[in-house]
Amino acid sequence: MPRLVDHDRRRAELGEAAIRIILREGLAGVTVRGVAAEAGWSTGSLRHYFSNQHALQAYVVQATADTLRRRVLPRAQRPRTGGSVVEQVATIVEEMLPLDDERREEYALWSAIVEWERLHPQEEGSVSWNDQRALHRQCIAALRGHEPVRDPGQATAPHPDAEVELWAALLHTFVDGLAAQLMNTPSQVSAGTAGHLLRSLLRAVPRPEQPAHHTEVESPPQG
Repeated sequence: MPRLVDHDRRRAELGEAAIRIILREGLAGVTVRGVAAEAGWSTGSLRHYFSNQHALQAYVVQATADTLRRRVLPRAQRPRTGGSVVEQVATIVEEMLPLDDERREEYALWSAIVEWERLHPQEEGSVSWNDQRALHRQCIAALRGHEPVRDPGQATAPHPDAEVELWAALLHTFVDGLAAQLMNTPSQVSAGTAGHLLRSLLRAVPRPEQPAHHTEVESPPQG
């Protein structure tokens, strides 16, 4: 009898091999020949699954995004009820900053996704950008006393509070710049300095009177 092939498992192996290449060489290193060699396959076998480099990279980018969600979201979405709201929000945002080896690796993978989206723009815009803005929007909304949005479709929509939208944009821009400094000039910006700067920005967000029952910060739902 012919040997049965688990095609889903083989695709997963290719995705894992490609992620290893991304961490060494970036997205440009994800070629049919390169991934085949990393996975121990022949190029002919790999072309059975992906006819060209574009199809391969598209699959790899999706696999990378799925991997990141599995790694990052459980940390960002864990309940946070202790400490001030500023501290709760800061610990959520810090999951997106390259503060240790694990998060530096995740930052490199996010960068590959962003690079793919830049090279292949979609009509709906950057999915990674929209996901990150939704996170920052929810964090600012929590600081201003709003209840968390639980519908994934609403999480990426503009908030009715104009101050939330303004400060979400400021926080998003700040975090992108801070992450780049942590990656590119770590001798100038330490993890401690990054945490201090982040909390200083969060404390500057103007607060209306907050409902007395608002005690928990939640990250945005993902859909």
